[in-house]
Amino acid sequence: MSARWLRLGFTALVGLSVTAFAQVNPSLFAGMHWRSIGPWHGGRIASVAGVIQQPNVYYVGLPQGGIWKTTSAGVTWFPIFDQVRSVEGIGALAVAPSDPNIVYAGTGDATAGGNGDGIWKSTDAGSTWTHIGLEDTVKIDRIFVDPHDANLVLASTEGNERHDGRGIYRSTDGGHTWTNVLNPAGYNGVRDLEAAYDDSSVLYAATQGEGAARFGPPAPGAKMQPAEVFKSTDEGQTWTQLANVPAINNRIVIAVAQNTQAQRVYILGSSVHGGSGLFRSDDGGQSWRHMAPTDNRIAGSSYTSGVFVDTRNPDVVYTNSTAVYRSRDGGNTFTVFKGAPGGEDYHRMWIDPLNHNRMLIGADQGATVSFDAGKTWSLWYHEPFAQFYHLNTTNSYPYWVVGSQQDTGAVMTRAASDFGEINVTDWSAFPSSEFGPITPDPLHPDIFYGVGYGPGGGSGLLKINMTTGQWENISPNYGVRARDYRAAGDVWKKFDTRFDPHALYIAYQCLLVTHNGGRSWTSASPDLTTPKGAPTVACGQPLPASAPVPTRFNPGHAIVDFSISTAQKGVIWTVSNNGQIYHTTDGGTHWTNVTNLPDVPAHFEFNTIAAGLAPGTAYVSGRLGGRRYNVYLTKTEDGNTPWIWRTSDGGRTWTKIVDGLPSDQRSGSWVNVILPDPQQPGLLFAGTETAVFVSFDNGDHWQSLQQNMPSISVQDMVFHTHDHMSDLVVATYGRGFWVMDDTTPLRALAADAAQVAGAAPAYLFQPGDAIRHRKNANWDQPFNPEEPHSSNPPYGALIYYYLSQPPSGPITLDVYDSRGNLIHSASSTLPPPVTGAHYPDYWLSTPQSRALPTAAGMHRVSWDLQYNDPPAFRHDLENQMNMVEHSVTAGPHGMQVIPGRYTLKLTVDGQVYSRTLTVINDPRVGQGPAVMAELRAQNQINLDAYHAMDSSYQGHIEVAKLQAQLATLQQSNPPGAVAAQAKALDTKLTAVGGKVETGRGFFRRGPAPKPGALVSFVDLNNEFNSLISIVQVGLDMAPTPAQIATWQGECKQFNQTVTTWNHLRTTDVVALNRVLGQNHLPPLRVSASRLGDPSCAAPPQK
Repeated sequence: MSARWLRLGFTALVGLSVTAFAQVNPSLFAGMHWRSIGPWHGGRIASVAGVIQQPNVYYVGLPQGGIWKTTSAGVTWFPIFDQVRSVEGIGALAVAPSDPNIVYAGTGDATAGGNGDGIWKSTDAGSTWTHIGLEDTVKIDRIFVDPHDANLVLASTEGNERHDGRGIYRSTDGGHTWTNVLNPAGYNGVRDLEAAYDDSSVLYAATQGEGAARFGPPAPGAKMQPAEVFKSTDEGQTWTQLANVPAINNRIVIAVAQNTQAQRVYILGSSVHGGSGLFRSDDGGQSWRHMAPTDNRIAGSSYTSGVFVDTRNPDVVYTNSTAVYRSRDGGNTFTVFKGAPGGEDYHRMWIDPLNHNRMLIGADQGATVSFDAGKTWSLWYHEPFAQFYHLNTTNSYPYWVVGSQQDTGAVMTRAASDFGEINVTDWSAFPSSEFGPITPDPLHPDIFYGVGYGPGGGSGLLKINMTTGQWENISPNYGVRARDYRAAGDVWKKFDTRFDPHALYIAYQCLLVTHNGGRSWTSASPDLTTPKGAPTVACGQPLPASAPVPTRFNPGHAIVDFSISTAQKGVIWTVSNNGQIYHTTDGGTHWTNVTNLPDVPAHFEFNTIAAGLAPGTAYVSGRLGGRRYNVYLTKTEDGNTPWIWRTSDGGRTWTKIVDGLPSDQRSGSWVNVILPDPQQPGLLFAGTETAVFVSFDNGDHWQSLQQNMPSISVQDMVFHTHDHMSDLVVATYGRGFWVMDDTTPLRALAADAAQVAGAAPAYLFQPGDAIRHRKNANWDQPFNPEEPHSSNPPYGALIYYYLSQPPSGPITLDVYDSRGNLIHSASSTLPPPVTGAHYPDYWLSTPQSRALPTAAGMHRVSWDLQYNDPPAFRHDLENQMNMVEHSVTAGPHGMQVIPGRYTLKLTVDGQVYSRTLTVINDPRVGQGPAVMAELRAQNQINLDAYHAMDSSYQGHIEVAKLQAQLATLQQSNPPGAVAAQAKALDTKLTAVGGKVETGRGFFRRGPAPKPGALVSFVDLNNEFNSLISIVQVGLDMAPTPAQIATWQGECKQFNQTVTTWNHLRTTDVVALNRVLGQNHLPPLRVSASRLGDPSCAAPPQK
């Protein structure tokens, strides 16, 4: 079996109970697999922690995305919290100074993210985690661990209107029990908790009012109270409010200096009187001095705020904002310490209390480490936890995934690389802002429409040509028309991809459309935020002069999403941020307000609308409390509930469809996006704040499609269907982009899950089309495993099958060409391991990855579109330099098949299950008549050489069997005449059969044979393999005249060697047998030869 036959997916045990239009047993799609594609660019960091006296070990917590660890000082990072599925936001981290194996993690992101479920603890440096309480705290922002006692822990918590677990909690038994030692008055929670490492008995804490704005003004109804500072002198057992703290709005952060007996304290808040927000106390908080009073850079906000003090020199203090500032004189003056134009938004800093040169910073760009007090820093391009809001894909191959991400602009990355794995050469920054979808032109995949930052982008709509580098601002609403059109923050832009791919629509309070790439715009609707029954308002009617200018956080009434049907021409649906749903069936000539949804609560905000495949069908979703920013709800309002409605009659009636969607996930259960399958009616996907869900029955029932994806906020989803593909691509907030390659089996389940479930003993799913292309263009050195990279999809055909129970014997999967010839086979029998490599096992394929799995459930394997490996005398592990991890097997390998139709046959317990597989050529090359003529010519010469390899191998075996008899004869001390004649024959046979030299490669390294000289079967085998390798370099091209001449020459050499072999068999062997008989010795036995003379004609040319 070929070593590269397959890469295996996931297996699930079964216990079947499936009926139509109900829950589908998860074992039927357990083999479906998510693939992370990066990009390797960090996102916002919510918490950081270093390990004292382990200089290479650091931890970071993400607002959504779990906990990541590095043991190489930031060279590589790996997730350590994915085993926890209930929550993924980490607001606080602390490593016990007295025991580096003990790590505490507080959940919930106090800055802008989701809620948490309390505190978790690891006693093995993050390998495993145990929940240790504080479920009702909602968000934990700081954890303090006593430097000498790992069981003495304090946590600062926020709580909210629905959960009263706010304040400071203290444990003396490692989290088994907790005591609320500070419960601030009213609705304040505790945001910061700090102590000096060298005097942990003294702690300081700062409160913040519930509902305080993360961005913009406070939320309506927020219980705003002044921030307060508290102090404890008995390690948190009792607390006293400090009376003379300066009046600072919103959020206060604290730093306590070492080497001052906890008397030097810095606090930072919002700007005071237009100057800094920094204050210093040198007497433990009894009095305060305003530092750098005129420097308004030194001020915090609810989003970016932090003050940190050097652990050796109390006069060296750092403050965080869009940059990091440093003072060397106790806060009197500051200089910029770290940052970049545009602002990197710094959040957290850790300074080693025993070595002030070691620093860890967390920003919107990721985490970075310094060993020299900030002179140099590690890269944050090794961290695959980007935070995306939207995504789209291009109609190119391989396709690009492009999206806008948190405070890092936009980025684009390939879903698959030409170089075997997705690496740093496959992604790049994209000239668009962090907000708003980026829309590729369906007809010109190098042209994009995005939202820019001013002044170059003008905060408007940009048209970007990535090939020429040209940008153009095509906004209809700047200058004197700035107030005519208002957008709901994210400016939605969508093409009518099926019926009019030149038509680009853009959403404001109405829809505008362009047919000339944005050079001019026309109205496609009236104001679609107008309430039902109100008079129609024309598109673009300006706001009154007295009205406030729309902003991102107060945009006014505008469309938040719209959907153009790909099934019915002229059908468009829209939904606005004031809850109005409109529908047109004639391309916008007439619109109907269909806002008839039942049970829509107050404070509800819609976020997604999607047109279905069936006429009159649409889906809409939203969440109670609105966007992730600035959310405030009353005690009776539950913002954690999923909401989806469906209409099947054009909006006249709506039905709520949430059965199966969880409503109790602490990180969030609301729905961010709905996506109908573009081909299978009733197959729906939903992205929630924690996972992906699927419905096989038009939303009547939902079930998890999380599979191997960690718990994470799913912000957006698209289907990529160009070039015969069926990929589901999602954007997450905290873990980058993910792809489910080839969702064809899910369509089969939606069409008839009962048929699959009832199959016994097996079911072979219809595979999607496979794309033939160059497998790996990287040469001649693989990328090191330390290089940031993501996996390509398994090359070739993805094949899914389902086993109702483990089979009684081995199973096989065979591939046949259109003429019925068996060209490739795989089996469940484990092949031998790869041995003898001169490089680490990291590169080698494992036996398990090369055998068909047989456990009950659904499985995914892949065929790499290659013939069975040809028989050869030396299996080479050296000449394979364009490889990726866990892929190397001994060559030579079979050549690639050409485009066409192939038959798959799965055999289980004697029953055969067949499917047809279509292989298409690289879309960049195509498969027109001229290309196919070249491919057929190449395939013919490769097949000729392939069969000649087999014949030369068999020829050597035939010769070797005869030589083995001669060796036995010579060992028996025969008479001299017999011995001499046997030796002469053996010499001739060696010239024909050749010698197998294990230290020799496939390419001839000695001098070429003289014209007419005999070439052994072994050398011919090597030469035929060399020819196949050379011809395959031109993967889509006919053989060159030189290659054809080589084949013809080698073919004639082969025929000459076969002739010589036949002559030896019929003449020399007969003569020796005569002498053996005369000496009363048994004759040599020679079987009939399988060898014949192949045709040496040139393959047909184009």
